[in-house]
Amino acid sequence: MAFIKNLTEKLLEHEYRIIPNFYNNKSIGDDTEYIGFLKQSGAMLYGVVLINADKKYDHIGFCKDAVNNYFARLKKAIVVVLFVSEDPDEELLSFAEQDIEDYTEDIISIIWIADTGKKKLIVKGSQPNKILELDKLIRASFDGGEYTAAQDISTLYAKTSDKRKAEIKSGNIYLTYALILINGFILAVDMICDNLYGFSLSGYGALSRELVLSGGWYTLITYFFLHGGLMHFMTNALSLYIFGGRTERYFGKLKMLIIYFLSGLGSGFLTVLCTSSAAVGASGAIFGLMGAVLVYTRLKKRPADGLDTYLLVIFAIIGILSGFMMPDVDNWGHIGGFITGIITAFVIGNCETRQAR
Repeated sequence: MAFIKNLTEKLLEHEYRIIPNFYNNKSIGDDTEYIGFLKQSGAMLYGVVLINADKKYDHIGFCKDAVNNYFARLKKAIVVVLFVSEDPDEELLSFAEQDIEDYTEDIISIIWIADTGKKKLIVKGSQPNKILELDKLIRASFDGGEYTAAQDISTLYAKTSDKRKAEIKSGNIYLTYALILINGFILAVDMICDNLYGFSLSGYGALSRELVLSGGWYTLITYFFLHGGLMHFMTNALSLYIFGGRTERYFGKLKMLIIYFLSGLGSGFLTVLCTSSAAVGASGAIFGLMGAVLVYTRLKKRPADGLDTYLLVIFAIIGILSGFMMPDVDNWGHIGGFITGIITAFVIGNCETRQAR
């Protein structure tokens, strides 16, 4: 059945993984009777089980016994059982009609039907009809021909890997390393000048409303190459490696640089508008890179090297809220950089999508 192979490919592309030995045949195609998938998204585990109701003997019994028994071992999961049939019978339609009243249970079982004859997703009773874009993947899988040759699971994994590699814009993160080294070099010069000559570069390049209004516009750039000390630099260097590396890989070096500088500028502008305090540090620009990675996970519907949308939102919330609880932190700069990074990455990402079409 073309639908099952189509959906299997799409699930693999969206970070679902086939459950070992939870399939009747390694060759996914017309003879596939069932196959199970798992995906971790944030703190929640999601399971998807495709059951070919036109092939699997006693498919309802299989759902009640084998599927439920397997997922009962998990601590917390949402499981979507998708019955695939060209012409669902009344027994199957009746079985799929269920009402979910308690969403606090450890295992929440949802039953959907993919009607391949009418090319529609059937959701009966009181249960969710949208989960992690799964409904969109199912609808997209109806189109793809009436028949395609079955393919081995390893071949499908290889195809998925090739598609992911094609999305990588840079095979290395040398630009990220360069930015870390530049910031480190400037810090070292600043510390030497302070110790030997009694003056700090921050006195000339730090961002402040007074200096900007008096003509020191250059500080909107110089401030995010300066740091208040070794610990300040080390914290930002680690964050730059985490978010800059991913931005460089998936947006490319030039676009990563654009996002970095525009986020630094956006951070500086909001700092000048909202506070009269002086500011130094690359954290605003780095928050912009975090925003860019967040946009990537939303546009592509997949994690960026292990960081998914849920984790990135948590990082952003913790980063911004913790700033308000600590002294001498440029919170407005963090917010300005984050928003600028999101907007810039969104514009870049949508431009790439239109060009691909």
